[in-house]
Amino acid sequence: MPEKVGVRVRRLPDGEFHEALETSLGGRLIEISVTDEAFPLGSLLEFERGSMLYWGDLVQLAGSTARIWIEHSLDRSKLQPVRDMWGE
Repeated sequence: MPEKVGVRVRRLPDGEFHEALETSLGGRLIEISVTDEAFPLGSLLEFERGSMLYWGDLVQLAGSTARIWIEHSLDRSKLQPVRDMWGE
């Protein structure tokens, strides 16, 4: 069984981040277990996993298990040369 990975998830545009566990990642669909926050079906979500940022919408919710369809992703580590150049 794959190891669960800790992620941070928030509702867009200005929700606070909450801790969650990634239980499955395959293609453009991620499944997470949310312990302290329930998001309404159809919510636009952002979640962080290591250096990656993902944006998508909540397509299925069953108890504390949420499935998110990933629309966009960004690897922040690839932005480091730009940050270094701009002095950030």
